Amino acid sequence: MNLTTIDIILIVAYLILIILSGSIVKKYIKGIDNFLVAGRSMGFHLGLLSLMCTEIGMITYVYYAELGFKAGFAALIVAFPPVIAYIFLGKTGFIIKPLLEMKISTIPEFFSRRFSKGVRFYIGIIMAIGGILNFGVFPGVEANFINIVTGIPKDYLLVTMIIMLTLVLIYTVIGGMVSVIVTNYVQYVLLSFGMIFITIYGLVHIGWDNIVGAVSTQMGEKGMNPFFPTALEGQFGIGFLVWQTLLWVALLVGWQAISMRLFSSKDSKTGQKIYTWSGLMFLSRGIMPILWGIMAIAVVGTEINSLEALPLLLVKLVPSGFLGIIFAALLAASMSTYASYLLSWSSVVSQDIIGSAVTYLTKKELDSKSQLLVSRITMAVVMIFIIWWSLFHEMEGLLYFYLNMTGMLFIPGVLICVAFGIYWKKARTLGAYLAITFGAILPMLYLIWPTEVQDYASEIGWGGFVVSFLGMLIGSGIQNMVQPKIEEERV
Repeated sequence: MNLTTIDIILIVAYLILIILSGSIVKKYIKGIDNFLVAGRSMGFHLGLLSLMCTEIGMITYVYYAELGFKAGFAALIVAFPPVIAYIFLGKTGFIIKPLLEMKISTIPEFFSRRFSKGVRFYIGIIMAIGGILNFGVFPGVEANFINIVTGIPKDYLLVTMIIMLTLVLIYTVIGGMVSVIVTNYVQYVLLSFGMIFITIYGLVHIGWDNIVGAVSTQMGEKGMNPFFPTALEGQFGIGFLVWQTLLWVALLVGWQAISMRLFSSKDSKTGQKIYTWSGLMFLSRGIMPILWGIMAIAVVGTEINSLEALPLLLVKLVPSGFLGIIFAALLAASMSTYASYLLSWSSVVSQDIIGSAVTYLTKKELDSKSQLLVSRITMAVVMIFIIWWSLFHEMEGLLYFYLNMTGMLFIPGVLICVAFGIYWKKARTLGAYLAITFGAILPMLYLIWPTEVQDYASEIGWGGFVVSFLGMLIGSGIQNMVQPKIEEERV
């Protein structure tokens, strides 16, 4: 074992704390709004910390560290597009202010109000597929991380996944979004300490000159310059930055785990303020883990599995006694992420797929208690699937691009449909269907043939938004010609 007795005591104490938090807040869960969006009562400070904790988990650290490990200092540029997107949306209120004023619980709910129930059902299916495939690699990657850091043999990978997810499921099912938000204060303290400690201790212990020298020796100019050999041809060049900026604007609008935090805000002004300040905090979310991956080049060498660079670095770098605190911080991050993702994707399945189907067939909506029961059952089913997917899916290429492309299955369509649905009166149902469908085609190519098309990831990325945009124009144009003044059928 790599953990001391003190390390283990700290970790167990934290696990007891989060389970108790779910039990304590259970009495506040009166209906589906309390369960999914915390009764829309989240203020600025807690909202800011909650959003930060949601989008930082072990897997966040692993995929950013992998980027640093594989691309060196050039990968640091990846940390900046989220900052641009957050500040832009927070300052302007573009898209997010109208959504907040609508008081919806899920993004597909917007589609039924603006387009049709059929579009809501369709985007719900695409979102569930993309989101759950994205979520599906978390348990395997993180269980492997836990096993390396703790020293647990890899033969117990499945056991580690089941224990980890069962703990998350218990406290999420009991308390919903309220329990997630309540524990975020403690999680943020642990996260902040862990991130700052690893970064400063690593820079001092390894030495800046040694880190730079390792990257220069292993990668040359490509590891230093994101625009090598030119700004147009570089792996992280202009095309990549355009794609990532569009992607992050779309994620902040349509990624259910993020938008549920937005919808939990007490009003639109608070939601915008949370986004504005999140931009600055998300800069450290990217830069620090990428630096850890770069440090790993100097500490563990390059002849290892790139997804194992970070845990191996921590085992070699972090002194005994501190490893438990660091591990608790990472576990804290993952518990919040898992809980939010379980809530997010199960809510899409229960509210937008099952709920829409029941309403269509029975002509009646499920009452709040029934919705709550369906959401909880759906969580358990999602958990079982992601364990299975983690065991049998083999990762090809960088984890960061896999996660991007699974999100890209629906994100271009969501951004185009929501933006046009809010700001263009001539946007029609056929346009929404085509925007969603066209936007999913190019990312699907990457997921089917990742090795063959990985050199064109940026073109596939921004191209998904272009064809989705064309789908909206073509579909709406056709329907406006066929039904120029007739109310469209809501199917």
